[in-house]
Amino acid sequence: MRVLMFGPDPTTKGGIATVIANFKNHFKTVANDIFYLESWKEGHLSKRILSSAKGIVTLPFQILTKKIDLVHIHIAQDGSYFRKAIAVRLTKLCRKKVLLHVHGSHFDMYHQESKPWLQRHLIRTLQKADKIIVLNEDVQAYFREYQIATEIIFNAVPVPKQQKMASERSQISCFGQLGKRKGTYDILKVAEVLKRKYPSITIVLYGDGDTVEVSRIIQDNKLTNVKLGGWVSAEEKELAMQETLIHILPSYQEGLPMAILETMAHGIPNIGTYVGGIPSVIEPGVNGMLIQPGNTTELEQALTLLLEQELLREQMGIAAYEKISHEFSMPVYLRRWEKIYSRLE
Repeated sequence: MRVLMFGPDPTTKGGIATVIANFKNHFKTVANDIFYLESWKEGHLSKRILSSAKGIVTLPFQILTKKIDLVHIHIAQDGSYFRKAIAVRLTKLCRKKVLLHVHGSHFDMYHQESKPWLQRHLIRTLQKADKIIVLNEDVQAYFREYQIATEIIFNAVPVPKQQKMASERSQISCFGQLGKRKGTYDILKVAEVLKRKYPSITIVLYGDGDTVEVSRIIQDNKLTNVKLGGWVSAEEKELAMQETLIHILPSYQEGLPMAILETMAHGIPNIGTYVGGIPSVIEPGVNGMLIQPGNTTELEQALTLLLEQELLREQMGIAAYEKISHEFSMPVYLRRWEKIYSRLE
C-alpha cells in the first residue's frame, strides 16, 4: 500500500510532530511505502498560513502523482481540525481512503463545547473516514454515542538501552506546555513545601506556554527551587532526562502524553493523573503514582514518598522501563500499524 502521511512538520514542537518523526525514523516496511506531506510549519503567522495553504493545495497532486492508496491524516482541535477537514474532503474527491489519527487531548470536549454547526460539521468529517484511530477510551466512548467506530492505538517511543539511575540526581522535571491544563500551577503550589523539606531538590519546568505568569509566581513567592527550562530539542531533552529523578505531569486533560512515555522509557518514575490514557501506562505503586487532577495534597504526598524511599523509586523506574519496552516500544507500535494498513488495502 502507498500511504501519504499528512501532518505538521516533524521538527516542530508538540506530540503530533514527535509521532510523525518516530514514523519517519523507525517505520521500515516492505509491504507499505510511506510518503510525508507537511500541513503546518512553525514560525511567524505568514509562514504558518503559507505552509498550511501549500499543504492543502499540494495534497491532491501528491495523491495523484505518487499513486497514493491511503491518506493518514493527523488531526487535533481548533486550527488543526479545519485544515484536516479540508484534507479529508479533498482525499475523498480523489477517491482514496482516509485514516484519521485523532491526537487532541480533549477532542471529545472540543466537539461538546463547539457551536451546533461545528458539531455537525465535525461528525460529518469523522463519518467520511474509512478508519479512525484515537488515543484513549474517553474519546472512543464519546463518539460511540454518535455511532462512530474508532480503534485505540496508544502512542509509543523509542526505548534506549536500560541504564541504572544515578543516585546523585536531584531534579524533578516536568516536560509539557506550561499552563493550567498541564497542572503547572499545582506544581508551583507544592514547590514551597518541597523547598523547606528538600532544599537540595530542584524542580525544572520544560516547555513554552504561560511562561510570563509562571515566572511572576516564582519571583513573587521566592521559589528559588523552581527553574524554567524552556522548550528543549530532542538532544537537550535527552540530557535533561539524565538529571531527572522523578517526572511529574499533574494534567487536567490528556490523550497519552509523549513526555510520560519518554521518561518511563528512560527508567524514570512518573507522577501523573487519572485522565485520558495515562492510567493505561502508569500502574499506581508499581511503575509510578497517580493522583486526582488538582489535588495538591496528593501531589505532595506522592513526591514525598518517592523522594524519601530510594529503593521504591528504583523499583518503579525498572518497572516503568519494562512497561514501555513490552507495550509501548516502537517495534510493538509499528506492528500494530502494519495490521491497520493491511486491513485497509
